[in-house]
Formats: sequence, C-alpha cells, structure tokens
Amino acid sequence: METRKLQEVGGGTFTVSIPKGWATNHGFEVGMELQLYTHRDGSILIRSSDADVNCLDEATVAIDEGGTEAVTRAVRTAHAVGFETITLRRTGAFSDAERKAVQSTVRDLVGTNILSESDAEITIRHLLDTSSVSVYQSIVQLQYVVVSLLRDATAAFVDGADTLARIRDRADEARRSAEMVTRHFSRSLVSHAELDALGVSRPELFAYYALARRLETAADQAVRIATTGEKLPEAPADAVAANVCSVADDIAGAVDDAVTAVLDSDMTKARRARDQCDDAVEGIESVERRLYDESVSGSVPAAVALSNALSHLRRAADCGRYVADIAARTAIRTENIDL
Repeated sequence: METRKLQEVGGGTFTVSIPKGWATNHGFEVGMELQLYTHRDGSILIRSSDADVNCLDEATVAIDEGGTEAVTRAVRTAHAVGFETITLRRTGAFSDAERKAVQSTVRDLVGTNILSESDAEITIRHLLDTSSVSVYQSIVQLQYVVVSLLRDATAAFVDGADTLARIRDRADEARRSAEMVTRHFSRSLVSHAELDALGVSRPELFAYYALARRLETAADQAVRIATTGEKLPEAPADAVAANVCSVADDIAGAVDDAVTAVLDSDMTKARRARDQCDDAVEGIESVERRLYDESVSGSVPAAVALSNALSHLRRAADCGRYVADIAARTAIRTENIDL
C-alpha cells in the first residue's frame, strides 16, 4: 500500500497524486477525463469509464433448445445475476408453451414485467428501483415466514391437517424474498453503486445473502415435512407427536434467535440459538432411537414417514446452526471493527 498527502491547490480544490506506474498500466493519460464515484463507506472509486454503471442494463440469452425448462431457467438465472432488461432470443419462433412458461416465471419474480414479444424475441424488464428496496425488511419477512412454516408444517405432519397448499404458498413467498436478496447481492459484486442505493455495507449485504439462502432451505424442509405428512397412514402416537413438535419448536426458536442475532449483532442470542439447535438434534436422535427399537410406530410406512420428517427437521436444524455461526461472526466483527 502506498500513501499520498492530500494537497490544496488554487480555488480551494483538493488533489492527491496517482502512482505513475499504476496510471500507465491502466491506460491513464494526462488530460483524460476520469469518473469519480463516492460511496457511503467513505471510499472514492476512480475509473476511466462508467463501465460498472451500465453493465447490468441489458442481457440477451439465446434459447436454442430445452423447451419450457430452458426459458424458465434462462429468465431466473439472468434475473438473479441482476440484469435490468432480459431479451430471450431463438432462431425459430417460441412455442405457446414456452411463452406461457415465461409469463408464469415473470409473474413469480418481484417487480418484473414483460415489455414486448415477437415470434423470436421476448423482452423482460425489472421495474423496481433499488433505492426503494429494503434488504433488511426482506430478511425480517423471511424470518417470520420460515419460523411459522417450521411450526405449521410439523403440526400438519402430526395432526394430518390438510394445509399443504397453504404451506407451499408461504414457502413460495419465502423463496421470492430470498431471490430478491440474491439478485441485489449479485448486482453489488459488479456495480459499486448498488450498495449505496441499498444503504448497506458489504459485510451486511453478504450476511443477508447468506441468511436468505439458508432460510430458503429451511422453508423447503418445511414443505417436505408437510408433504411427508400427507403420506402418513396413521397419526403418530401422542408421545411421539409431542416430541416431534418440541423439536420443531426448538428449531423454529433457534432460527428466530439466530436471525435476530445477525440483525442486531447479538452474541448472546447467537449462543442461545446454537444451544437450541443442539437440543433439537438431541431430541431427533432420541425419537430415532425409539423408532429403530420399533417402539414408536405400528407400521413400516408410518416408520418411514416419521424417519423422513426427522431427517428434514435435522436439515432445518443445520440451517439454524449455520445462521447462528453467521451471527457469531457478525457480532465479533462489529465489536472489533468500526464499520
């Protein structure tokens, strides 16, 4: 690292010299007009062009084969990268099924719409301004949805309640929030202006992205638990049901505390969340031991369903542990670094 002294020239203008070798290597010449970007973290970025400002404006994706899956994957992938306008293009004409797949996918993406269509092109535009987005609020919403999903899905499993459709809808809500966080995180890797528009620091946004991915996984496990419940031939015994619900409650509480610990940089809640995950895993192992001893289920299908549900709960507990680890890192960084 080199240091330079800030100097004042006529008219009250401040200047700082640029190392000659660096300027030469990057093609800077005397008289060249430079782009200066100031950021909320106190840094200044100097560039010879505004490349990073417009680099995510447009993307064109060629669709040669693959049908509806290919167009769906192309839209979701380009949207996740962070492009504002996405044009799907193919040599022949899009089929009716492919157009319907694009329309369905676009409806499922927050703030996105179809701008134009022709035989061989479909253009999609993201209309939501970054400055109107709160990544923090998206995480809070994810937290609420996932915590309630884990409890509701487990209750549906042990009670045989017909709530799978509602649970899937809520899991889709969680996925959309997670996808939005992923999109803005991806944009921030390319566009320096993205962080300023979001009003967050790089460490904060990375933590939110990591949270969103794990919470999305936990929501998926909740759906799998509820789906398994639909295949359960008979309700589990009361004692088993109580144990499974207790485990789910520990995991939901751990996820809740862990996310709050990340948002508040709270090491105490991070430790508590980790302890709750450990308690949940112990509860899972206790039920599994009884399951293998054939003391908790009267039929093979019921035993298989219960084993699957416990496996999904274990994966949800792993998500809680991971979030607790994020919280611990966030708390330590906040305590020792003035961000």
